[in-house]
Amino acid sequence: MKTSILVLAASLAVTSPARAEEAAPPASSDSRDIIVTGTKLSGDFGAKSGIPIARLPQSIQIVTAQDIIERGVRSVGDLLRTVPSANPGFSRVGPYQSFSLKVRGFLADQMRNGIRQRYYEDVDASALSNIARAEVLKGPSGVLYGQSAVGGIISIVTRRPEDRPFANFALTAGQFDQKMLTFDMNTSLAPGLAVRVTGEVERSGTFVDFQDLNRKNVALNVRYAPSDSVTAYLVAEYVERDTRRNLGLPLAGTVQGGVPALRRGLYLGEPAVDTLTADAPLVQTWVDVRLADGWSITPRLQYQEFNSAFTQIRLRAPDATNPAIINRNGRRGREDDAYTIAQLDLTGRLVTGPFTHKLLIGYEYDHERSRFTQFTLTNVSPINVLAPVYGFNGTAPASTFAFDGFYHIDAHAVYVQDQIDLTPRWNLIGAARHSWIDARDGDFGGATNNRAKTGTTIWQVGSTYQVTDAVSVYAGYNTGFDVENTAGARTRTGTPLQPERSNQAEAGLRLRTGTLRASLSAFQIKRVNAVTADPLDPDFSINAGEQRVRGIEAEGEWQPLAWWTLTGGYALMDGQVTRSNDGIAGKRIGDLPRHSFTARTSVAVPGTPLTLRGGLNHVTARALVDGSDVTVPAYTLADIGVGLALKPFRIDATLSNLFDARYFTASGNGFAVYPGDPRTFSVRVSVGF
Repeated sequence: MKTSILVLAASLAVTSPARAEEAAPPASSDSRDIIVTGTKLSGDFGAKSGIPIARLPQSIQIVTAQDIIERGVRSVGDLLRTVPSANPGFSRVGPYQSFSLKVRGFLADQMRNGIRQRYYEDVDASALSNIARAEVLKGPSGVLYGQSAVGGIISIVTRRPEDRPFANFALTAGQFDQKMLTFDMNTSLAPGLAVRVTGEVERSGTFVDFQDLNRKNVALNVRYAPSDSVTAYLVAEYVERDTRRNLGLPLAGTVQGGVPALRRGLYLGEPAVDTLTADAPLVQTWVDVRLADGWSITPRLQYQEFNSAFTQIRLRAPDATNPAIINRNGRRGREDDAYTIAQLDLTGRLVTGPFTHKLLIGYEYDHERSRFTQFTLTNVSPINVLAPVYGFNGTAPASTFAFDGFYHIDAHAVYVQDQIDLTPRWNLIGAARHSWIDARDGDFGGATNNRAKTGTTIWQVGSTYQVTDAVSVYAGYNTGFDVENTAGARTRTGTPLQPERSNQAEAGLRLRTGTLRASLSAFQIKRVNAVTADPLDPDFSINAGEQRVRGIEAEGEWQPLAWWTLTGGYALMDGQVTRSNDGIAGKRIGDLPRHSFTARTSVAVPGTPLTLRGGLNHVTARALVDGSDVTVPAYTLADIGVGLALKPFRIDATLSNLFDARYFTASGNGFAVYPGDPRTFSVRVSVGF
């Protein structure tokens, strides 16, 4: 088992009042409204862009470390439940949760301290202990961050060391035998040198039969400022998870009829052999060096691994004569990946006539090395979902070799961003990026089978105008690209497949007063030149597909009284496959609800250490996958919670899925769905010094 060090990140939405972190002194009641609106809109987006959050010409929502605790959040997906246009995906009992997280109908990528992650978050979606805040930027945003998903960015900013010593320890216990220890310790070792260590260990059961969850994560955060002009940071994290690879439930008995309703905890894999172990180290370091005349240079370096071994059973189509008999297949395999990203940014101010420019000029190198080994299981039998009999309880699995392949990417990119202050109230942002990508694959230890060199240019332009001190308007157009489905592949004629591209046009209104923060936006987001079948030879693909989502989104946070906070949001989204050679043109985009609604409230009972909380989340029906006629039903979730602050102790209790709603989420394929978490109670007791 590897014990390297790592950086992880998780990200997202606006909810209950943002107060200081546990280790910090509590805010007084009469200052809470300032903290609510200030904390969540202060600083620059993504710890890299240099763009103040209030001036982004794009929708954004933020969740803080305190929100994570108060809402009883268990995974990155849970964080998204307060983002009205986001899909939180399946619960943490499923493997690789990030492949199900969506914003505005498309997948969302995770960043950590301004640097792209590659599968690191898929080791453990519950590794939240080192997150200071998560910022959800909606829509493609690849100019500064490179290849990224269409839906947007979940930008995680990790906890920073402080100059004062403190420590916080917490125990969490709950239903399904949940047991978790969390710690956060900080000290100053010398002038300018501070160290912070965070982490958690969990040994829990789950609501799914035979599936336990054993996981741990630890992070080392170091800040060293030897002078006023130089500040260096190190963030090193390690995450590890050991569980079973949950395969979900079939469509019959869940989102379709044909058999009686299936129990949510039913396990239809092979408990005797199913495994999923994963670990990942991540190390980030960067140095901010202030130069003369207000300029700065920042080199950044990130090294990260993703290592996973698994035995997996998969549900396939039901028997043609009996829908209770589900065909299955299986595989066992191992994936070992190593990724290195190096960046160099130069930032500063430049005055040209009456205009002030805030420039960012950068270079990035991306080095990716992946190996995937797979064996196909040959003796996996069908299973009767009404009376399951596990085939490998007394029989060993048999397998045949499938492949042992490598996948390599070397990429270079240059980018530039300019923020122009046209007037004290009106600013303009423009940015562009060009990437050179060399992708290849083949048999591990052998020759390259496919190699493709491609290049792509993306850009962004936007403007924000401060109408009054409380009201601002913005508009923007931004683009992105992704090589996940195309790198190394070629068309029927031998030409390389181009990166899939995306774009978004958005206009919005922001309102901000001492006790109210709200936004309203209208948008159109597209994936263009997407991979689809070649009409002349369906064994090959071409860049001719397109999907489109149009929508309106509103969200906000209001404190009618110093001790009462309300947050909420609504999204209306219409998604359609507009071009495809796969027979689904004109049909719905998968896993995209037309309407979604979220609301939360928090009441700090005056004169007491007691806080009461509650939340509601409603999602309408959606297609299972792109173009599918199978509908995943609507659901409504409610939760309640209570917090009690008794220095140095603090107690937070949460009852999620209050009415025990039976609901399901898409699994990413057309054969299975994942059951949503049932009603679950947990309590967290912490002590701070």
